Amino acid sequence: MQKIVCFTLCGLFLTAGLFLTACTKVIKLDLRTVANKYVIDGNITDRPGPYTVKISGTTGFYSPNSFPGFSGAVVKLWDAAGDSEVLADKGGGLYTASSLQGVQGMTYYLSVVMGKDSFFATSTMPYRVNLDSVTIQPVLNGGKTVITALPHFVNPDGPGTAYYLFNQTIDGYLDQTIYYWDNAYAMGQPNTFSLERNSKDSTLHSGDTVQVEMQCIDKPMYDYWKSMDAAAIGAGGAFPGNPVTNFSGGALGYFSAHTSQVRGVRVR
Repeated sequence: MQKIVCFTLCGLFLTAGLFLTACTKVIKLDLRTVANKYVIDGNITDRPGPYTVKISGTTGFYSPNSFPGFSGAVVKLWDAAGDSEVLADKGGGLYTASSLQGVQGMTYYLSVVMGKDSFFATSTMPYRVNLDSVTIQPVLNGGKTVITALPHFVNPDGPGTAYYLFNQTIDGYLDQTIYYWDNAYAMGQPNTFSLERNSKDSTLHSGDTVQVEMQCIDKPMYDYWKSMDAAAIGAGGAFPGNPVTNFSGGALGYFSAHTSQVRGVRVR
């Protein structure tokens, strides 16, 4: 089982719109210019839509606050059953689907045509592993006890490996720590990993309201977040790379078909 405790998206490119996005550190690199690339972030879940696709672009390292959104693309979403939809262009690089519904076990396809450029991605929505509850758990971290949130669920006992992504908000603020796990060494076992933040104030406090989203993701998305981890670690080197993508055609970003469950708890 693996876990990311922190990531910083810095390197040859800085991108906008990535899920749970934020650059938590400033890594100073001698980067004068970068090649421009499209960044596509698309999600479809088993919760009611509308589902969105965001098209933006890379920006130079020294202009990290400028992330252009691109309108005018033809964005099509369809599934293995033959249902399809052309997404509505809402402006600013945002495209929405209004009729297609996410279904567990279904494979989805996304195509984006922007002028002479075309990009394609596919993602299969796993079957949901039930998130039963979230409780508060004290853990020992760096020689001190910190208060954390513990998601309660039972890892499936095969066949295959289950992959998860967790999103934690505390009093309405998104925890920028990213957590991805798999059940490779815990099949059939209850989860024992809590959400330990990598921040100066890493503990929860009495009165905090915590919400945890659990996503069941497919292997390509697990590899995407795993490569985020590698990019963050590589930020200390000369040429940190960009995360892998499931898009063909040269775009950055991701297309994720995943389940989504949210449970909350208040710290006493």
